[in-house]
Amino acid sequence: MQRCLQLALNGSGRTAPNPLVGAVLVRNGHVLAEGWHRALGGPHAEVECLRAFGEGTVPADAVLYVNLEPCAHTGRTPPCADLLIARGVKHVVVGCSDPNPLVAGKGIQRLRDAGVQVQVDLLRDACRWTNRRFITCFEQQRPYVVLKWARSLDGFLDDHGRTVRISSPATDVLVHRWRAEEQAILVGSGTVLNDDPALTVRHVHGASPLRVVLDRSARIPAEARVFDGSTRTLLFTGRSRSDVQADQCVIDTDTDPVKAVLAELHRRSVRSLLVEGGARLLAHFIAHGPWDEARVITGARPLGDGSPAPRLAHPAQRVLESGGDRISLHTNATHVHDTWSW
Repeated sequence: MQRCLQLALNGSGRTAPNPLVGAVLVRNGHVLAEGWHRALGGPHAEVECLRAFGEGTVPADAVLYVNLEPCAHTGRTPPCADLLIARGVKHVVVGCSDPNPLVAGKGIQRLRDAGVQVQVDLLRDACRWTNRRFITCFEQQRPYVVLKWARSLDGFLDDHGRTVRISSPATDVLVHRWRAEEQAILVGSGTVLNDDPALTVRHVHGASPLRVVLDRSARIPAEARVFDGSTRTLLFTGRSRSDVQADQCVIDTDTDPVKAVLAELHRRSVRSLLVEGGARLLAHFIAHGPWDEARVITGARPLGDGSPAPRLAHPAQRVLESGGDRISLHTNATHVHDTWSW
C-alpha cells in the first residue's frame, strides 16, 4: 500500500478533480505489475496496472492493492470494479473507501458480490491524507484550502503595502510547484493593485490553476495581468464588468465573500484552493475559516517594520529549509503523514 501511495503521487496536479490513485498487483511477495492514474480522462490506476500485467490470466493467488476504492459507475471511463471481476482478480486490498456518492461502498460491494475477497482500510489515514483534497470536497462540500504567505525574519509581510522580496529564488520554484498542485489560486484586490501578479505556473512544468480574484469594488484596472487571458480567471465582483477577460460572479456587498468563493468553486468541482492573498484576506480565513493547511515562508532577513504577518495558534508539523528560507507547515488535521510532499 505504501507503494500505491508513492505511485498515486505521480499524478499530482494532473488528475483533479479525480483522486490520486496507485495500484500494485502482487503474488507471493513479488510485484507483477503496477500503475497509477496519470491524468484526468485517462485510464484509472487499476486499468494501468492490469495493462502492465498483460493479457494473460491473473493468478488466482495474486493480490491487487489500491489506495482508493475501485469505482462502480461509468464516468469518463468504465467501472474499475467490473474490470477486476472480468480479469479474474480474486483478492483486492483497498486503502480507504471513496466518499463520492456514486461509489461510496458500491465498488467494494460489487467485488464481494462477485466472490472477490476484499480487505478495506489498510493504512487508511495515510490513504485519506493523500486524497485529502478529493475527500474534503465530498465530506465538507467545499474545496481543500491551503493558505500561503511569506514573512520576514522579524514577522512582516511587506513594507506597509509596498512589495519587498522576502523569499529566495529556490523557494520561488517551490511555490510554483505548489501552484501546479492546486486547482485554483485566490487573491484579493489589494494584492493585485500592489503586485500585479500573473498567478501562473512558470518555474516548473505544470498547468496554471484557475485564477480567482476578489474585487467587490471593481478597483482592479482592466490592464492587470490577471485579466491577460493567458489562463482562466474567475472574478468575484459587486457589479458586472465588460472590460475584462474573466468569468464573473456578482455578489452582494453584505455577502461573506469567502463563503461565496468556496460555494462557487465547489459547484465547479474545484477540489483545492491556494490562497496567496494579503494580510486582510488571510486573516479572514484564519479567523472565520475554513482552512486546512498554512504554508509559511520565513525569509532570512528582517524588515524592521511593515504589515504584520498573520499568527497561527497551530504549531508547525513540518519544517523545511529552502535557499536560506524556513518553511513551516501548519494544519488542522490531527496528523500529517509521511505521504505529504513539498
